[in-house]
Parts: sequence; structure tokens; C-alpha cells
Amino acid sequence: MKTGSIRIIIEEGKTPSIEAELVDNNLWISKWAMARLFNCYFQKIEMNLRSIFKNKLLYEDNVSYAYRYIDKGIEKQTVYYNLEVLIFLSYRIATFEAQVFRQFIISALREHLQKKETQKCPKLIWHFRHSQDYWMN
Repeated sequence: MKTGSIRIIIEEGKTPSIEAELVDNNLWISKWAMARLFNCYFQKIEMNLRSIFKNKLLYEDNVSYAYRYIDKGIEKQTVYYNLEVLIFLSYRIATFEAQVFRQFIISALREHLQKKETQKCPKLIWHFRHSQDYWMN
């Protein structure tokens, strides 16, 4: 499975930067990798994910993928979460790395909107694709 990658680079005296490689316009990342990326404890990621799914801000089935594999004859599983989860978590975690990621997301959106503006698009229209999972029962 191709997951993509993301890395926050912080060097003393330089502006922090982010290197991201998306696969099919998405990124898949494990809980451990999120904890390393945001420089926080694994338990903080677990707690915030539980809260996000419990409050139905996101539906776990829509934003996760269970990758099963065999290691030394033992079947194992790693759960990966997509870019949407990473964005949600960045707004719930108060580390410098999460702040850098939030700024990256906002600047990427601004850059995208500026490109649309220079192409003489009168306005940005976003169409919500209906998904049964998003509607409350």
C-alpha cells in the first residue's frame, strides 16, 4: 500500500517547512507517525481520535484503512488515517509542530484560491457529494 509521506523540518534560524508527498491526492498515516509528526505522545493522538469519532465529527470507516500483513508468520494489522484526520487533529493539539502544519494547510488553501482568482474565476463553488454516512439518523 502506498501511503505517501509528510515531514516537518525545523532548523534553528530558519522558517519551518513541510515536505509532503501525496498519493492520489491523499495521505495515509498511522497513529504512531502522527505522534512523531506533531511531537506529542501516542496517547494524546488516541484520546483525540476517540473524541472525534465519538462526537461524530468524522466517521472512522470513512477516514481509515486497516492494512493487514504477515510478519514472521504472524498476521498483523496497522490502521492508517487519511489527510482529513490529520487536519482535524492539528487543530486539537497544541504543539509547535501542529501549529506549523495548520499554517501550512491555510497557506496552501490561500495559494489555491489565488490561482483560481488569477484564472478569472468569478467565485469558488464547492459541491458537497452526498454520502449516506454523513447524515445523522
